[in-house]
Amino acid sequence: MTPRFVLVHGAYHGGWCWDRLTPILQVRGAAVSVPDLPGHGGDRTPSVDLTLTLYADHIAGAVRQAGGPVTLVGHSMAGAVIAEVAERVPDLLTRLVYLTAYMPGPGESIIDWARRDGETRARADKVLFEDTPCLAVDRQTTWDAFYQDAPEEDLDWVFPQLRPEPVAIFRQALALTPEKFGRVPRDYISCRQDFAITADLQDSMLDALSARRTWDLDCGHSPFVVCPDALADILMAGEDKG
Repeated sequence: MTPRFVLVHGAYHGGWCWDRLTPILQVRGAAVSVPDLPGHGGDRTPSVDLTLTLYADHIAGAVRQAGGPVTLVGHSMAGAVIAEVAERVPDLLTRLVYLTAYMPGPGESIIDWARRDGETRARADKVLFEDTPCLAVDRQTTWDAFYQDAPEEDLDWVFPQLRPEPVAIFRQALALTPEKFGRVPRDYISCRQDFAITADLQDSMLDALSARRTWDLDCGHSPFVVCPDALADILMAGEDKG
Protein backbone atom coordinates (compact mmCIF):
# COMPACT_ATOMS: atom_id res chain seq x y z
CA MET A 1 0.00 0.00 0.00
CA THR A 2 1.26 3.46 -0.88
CA PRO A 3 2.13 5.50 2.23
CA ARG A 4 0.10 8.70 2.26
CA PHE A 5 1.21 11.74 4.22
CA VAL A 6 -0.59 14.99 4.88
CA LEU A 7 1.97 17.41 6.36
CA VAL A 8 0.63 20.32 8.39
CA HIS A 9 2.90 23.30 9.00
CA GLY A 10 3.14 25.19 12.27
CA ALA A 11 2.53 28.79 13.25
CA TYR A 12 3.71 31.61 10.97
CA HIS A 13 4.70 29.20 8.15
CA GLY A 14 2.98 27.75 5.07
CA GLY A 15 3.01 24.55 3.07
CA TRP A 16 6.19 25.83 1.41
CA CYS A 17 8.22 24.85 4.47
CA TRP A 18 8.02 21.17 3.45
CA ASP A 19 9.68 21.79 0.06
CA ARG A 20 12.85 19.85 0.94
CA LEU A 21 11.11 16.93 2.64
CA THR A 22 8.36 16.31 0.09
CA PRO A 23 10.52 15.10 -2.84
CA ILE A 24 12.50 12.81 -0.54
CA LEU A 25 9.31 11.08 0.61
CA GLN A 26 8.02 10.91 -2.95
CA VAL A 27 11.20 9.24 -4.22
CA ARG A 28 10.64 6.63 -1.52
CA GLY A 29 7.20 5.89 -2.89
CA ALA A 30 4.99 8.05 -0.70
CA ALA A 31 2.10 10.29 -1.74
CA VAL A 32 2.43 13.67 -0.04
CA SER A 33 0.03 16.58 0.45
CA VAL A 34 1.22 19.89 1.96
CA PRO A 35 -1.85 22.12 2.36
CA ASP A 36 -1.59 25.72 3.48
CA LEU A 37 -3.57 26.43 6.61
CA PRO A 38 -6.17 29.17 6.05
CA GLY A 39 -4.51 32.57 5.98
CA HIS A 40 -1.04 31.12 5.35
CA GLY A 41 1.13 30.56 2.29
CA GLY A 42 -1.02 31.18 -0.75
CA ASP A 43 -4.31 31.20 1.17
CA ARG A 44 -5.70 34.68 1.71
CA THR A 45 -8.37 34.03 4.35
CA PRO A 46 -8.49 37.19 6.52
CA SER A 47 -6.84 36.93 9.91
CA VAL A 48 -10.04 37.89 11.69
CA ASP A 49 -11.66 34.66 10.42
CA LEU A 50 -8.87 32.31 11.54
CA THR A 51 -9.63 29.82 14.30
CA LEU A 52 -8.33 26.42 15.32
CA THR A 53 -11.72 25.04 14.28
CA LEU A 54 -11.28 26.45 10.77
CA TYR A 55 -7.77 25.02 10.55
CA ALA A 56 -8.99 21.55 11.57
CA ASP A 57 -11.94 21.65 9.18
CA HIS A 58 -9.62 22.62 6.34
CA ILE A 59 -7.12 19.84 7.04
CA ALA A 60 -9.91 17.30 7.47
CA GLY A 61 -10.93 18.24 3.93
CA ALA A 62 -7.38 17.61 2.71
CA VAL A 63 -7.42 14.19 4.40
CA ARG A 64 -10.70 13.30 2.68
CA GLN A 65 -9.13 14.19 -0.68
CA ALA A 66 -5.95 12.19 -0.12
CA GLY A 67 -7.31 9.02 -1.72
CA GLY A 68 -6.70 6.58 1.11
CA PRO A 69 -5.68 6.16 4.75
CA VAL A 70 -3.40 8.98 5.83
CA THR A 71 -0.52 9.53 8.23
CA LEU A 72 -1.18 13.04 9.49
CA VAL A 73 1.92 14.96 10.55
CA GLY A 74 1.67 18.16 12.56
CA HIS A 75 4.62 20.44 13.31
CA SER A 76 4.74 22.69 16.39
CA MET A 77 1.40 24.53 16.74
CA ALA A 78 -0.16 22.04 14.32
CA GLY A 79 -0.07 19.38 17.00
CA ALA A 80 -3.32 20.92 18.18
CA VAL A 81 -4.64 20.98 14.61
CA ILE A 82 -4.04 17.30 13.91
CA ALA A 83 -5.67 16.33 17.20
CA GLU A 84 -8.83 18.17 16.19
CA VAL A 85 -8.67 16.55 12.74
CA ALA A 86 -8.57 13.13 14.40
CA GLU A 87 -11.79 14.03 16.19
CA ARG A 88 -13.38 14.76 12.81
CA VAL A 89 -12.12 11.93 10.57
CA PRO A 90 -10.62 9.16 12.75
CA ASP A 91 -11.49 6.41 10.28
CA LEU A 92 -9.38 8.06 7.56
CA LEU A 93 -6.18 8.22 9.65
CA THR A 94 -3.60 5.48 10.19
CA ARG A 95 -1.78 7.57 12.81
CA LEU A 96 -0.94 11.04 14.06
CA VAL A 97 2.71 12.12 14.08
CA TYR A 98 3.53 15.04 16.34
CA LEU A 99 6.72 16.62 15.00
CA THR A 100 8.36 18.49 17.88
CA ALA A 101 4.82 19.71 18.45
CA TYR A 102 2.48 20.88 21.15
CA MET A 103 0.34 17.98 22.30
CA PRO A 104 -2.57 19.38 24.34
CA GLY A 105 -5.12 16.93 25.63
CA PRO A 106 -8.90 17.27 25.94
CA GLY A 107 -9.91 20.67 27.27
CA GLU A 108 -6.36 22.05 27.01
CA SER A 109 -4.96 24.75 24.73
CA ILE A 110 -1.53 25.39 23.30
CA ILE A 111 -1.00 28.28 25.69
CA ASP A 112 -1.66 26.00 28.66
CA TRP A 113 1.57 24.21 27.78
CA ALA A 114 3.54 27.05 26.19
CA ARG A 115 3.43 29.12 29.38
CA ARG A 116 5.18 26.27 31.22
CA ASP A 117 8.22 26.43 28.94
CA GLY A 118 10.48 28.77 30.86
CA GLU A 119 13.51 28.09 28.66
CA THR A 120 11.94 28.77 25.25
CA ARG A 121 13.58 31.35 23.00
CA ALA A 122 10.36 31.85 21.00
CA ARG A 123 9.54 35.29 22.38
CA ALA A 124 6.85 36.62 20.07
CA ASP A 125 5.62 40.20 19.88
CA LYS A 126 1.95 41.07 20.21
CA VAL A 127 0.86 42.97 17.10
CA LEU A 128 -2.35 44.06 15.42
CA PHE A 129 -2.40 42.51 11.95
CA GLU A 130 -5.43 42.89 9.66
CA ASP A 131 -7.26 44.33 12.68
CA THR A 132 -6.65 41.07 14.56
CA PRO A 133 -4.55 40.49 17.71
CA CYS A 134 -1.64 38.35 16.57
CA LEU A 135 1.79 37.15 17.55
CA ALA A 136 4.78 37.83 15.31
CA VAL A 137 8.47 36.90 15.44
CA ASP A 138 11.31 39.06 14.20
CA ARG A 139 14.26 37.79 12.19
CA GLN A 140 16.58 37.31 15.17
CA THR A 141 13.98 35.35 17.13
CA THR A 142 13.24 33.23 14.06
CA TRP A 143 16.90 32.29 13.90
CA ASP A 144 17.44 31.89 17.66
CA ALA A 145 14.31 29.82 18.32
CA PHE A 146 13.38 28.04 15.09
CA TYR A 147 16.48 27.86 12.87
CA GLN A 148 19.53 28.17 15.11
CA ASP A 149 21.14 25.19 13.37
CA ALA A 150 20.44 26.44 9.83
CA PRO A 151 22.72 28.57 7.65
CA GLU A 152 21.76 32.19 7.15
CA GLU A 153 20.76 31.61 3.53
CA ASP A 154 17.97 29.33 4.80
CA LEU A 155 16.78 32.15 7.01
CA ASP A 156 16.78 34.42 3.96
CA TRP A 157 14.36 31.97 2.33
CA VAL A 158 12.15 31.39 5.33
CA PHE A 159 11.77 34.71 7.10
CA PRO A 160 10.17 36.79 4.31
CA GLN A 161 7.42 34.17 3.99
CA LEU A 162 6.37 34.17 7.64
CA ARG A 163 3.11 35.85 8.69
CA PRO A 164 1.65 36.78 12.07
CA GLU A 165 -0.43 34.13 13.86
CA PRO A 166 -3.72 35.07 15.57
CA VAL A 167 -3.55 34.86 19.34
CA ALA A 168 -6.90 33.03 19.33
CA ILE A 169 -5.27 29.94 17.81
CA PHE A 170 -3.11 29.44 20.88
CA ARG A 171 -5.95 30.02 23.34
CA GLN A 172 -8.64 27.72 21.94
CA ALA A 173 -9.20 24.61 24.05
CA LEU A 174 -9.37 21.27 22.25
CA ALA A 175 -12.63 19.32 22.17
CA LEU A 176 -11.47 15.70 22.00
CA THR A 177 -13.11 12.40 22.89
CA PRO A 178 -11.74 8.90 23.59
CA GLU A 179 -14.14 7.47 20.99
CA LYS A 180 -12.67 9.50 18.11
CA PHE A 181 -9.34 11.21 18.82
CA GLY A 182 -8.50 8.57 21.39
CA ARG A 183 -8.56 5.66 18.95
CA VAL A 184 -6.06 7.10 16.47
CA PRO A 185 -2.49 5.93 17.26
CA ARG A 186 -0.12 8.74 18.27
CA ASP A 187 3.61 8.90 17.49
CA TYR A 188 6.02 11.67 18.53
CA ILE A 189 9.26 12.88 16.93
CA SER A 190 11.22 14.88 19.48
CA CYS A 191 13.87 17.37 18.34
CA ARG A 192 16.23 17.40 21.29
CA GLN A 193 17.94 20.71 20.39
CA ASP A 194 14.63 22.55 20.00
CA PHE A 195 14.75 26.07 21.44
CA ALA A 196 11.13 26.90 20.58
CA ILE A 197 9.43 23.93 22.28
CA THR A 198 12.16 22.68 24.56
CA ALA A 199 12.96 19.01 25.07
CA ASP A 200 11.90 19.26 28.72
CA LEU A 201 8.45 20.52 27.72
CA GLN A 202 8.13 17.83 25.07
CA ASP A 203 8.92 15.22 27.70
CA SER A 204 6.32 16.73 30.05
CA MET A 205 3.64 16.60 27.36
CA LEU A 206 4.49 12.98 26.63
CA ASP A 207 4.15 12.18 30.33
CA ALA A 208 0.68 13.73 30.31
CA LEU A 209 -0.59 12.27 27.01
CA SER A 210 1.38 9.21 26.01
CA ALA A 211 2.51 8.31 22.50
CA ARG A 212 2.66 4.82 21.06
CA ARG A 213 6.19 5.36 19.73
CA THR A 214 8.77 8.13 20.01
CA TRP A 215 11.87 9.00 18.01
CA ASP A 216 14.61 11.53 18.78
CA LEU A 217 16.34 13.84 16.31
CA ASP A 218 19.48 15.70 17.37
CA CYS A 219 18.45 18.99 15.78
CA GLY A 220 16.46 22.16 16.35
CA HIS A 221 12.83 23.06 15.72
CA SER A 222 12.81 22.79 11.92
CA PRO A 223 14.13 19.41 10.74
CA PHE A 224 12.19 19.66 7.46
CA VAL A 225 14.68 22.38 6.46
CA VAL A 226 17.82 21.41 8.39
CA CYS A 227 17.81 17.59 8.18
CA PRO A 228 15.02 16.45 5.82
CA ASP A 229 16.68 13.12 4.99
CA ALA A 230 16.85 12.09 8.65
CA LEU A 231 13.24 13.16 9.13
CA ALA A 232 12.17 11.17 6.07
CA ASP A 233 13.96 8.10 7.46
CA ILE A 234 11.88 8.29 10.65
CA LEU A 235 8.60 8.93 8.88
CA MET A 236 9.09 6.03 6.50
CA ALA A 237 10.31 3.73 9.29
CA GLY A 238 7.06 4.46 11.09
CA GLU A 239 5.15 3.39 8.01
CA ASP A 240 7.10 0.13 7.79
CA LYS A 241 6.25 -0.74 11.39
CA GLY A 242 2.54 -0.13 10.80
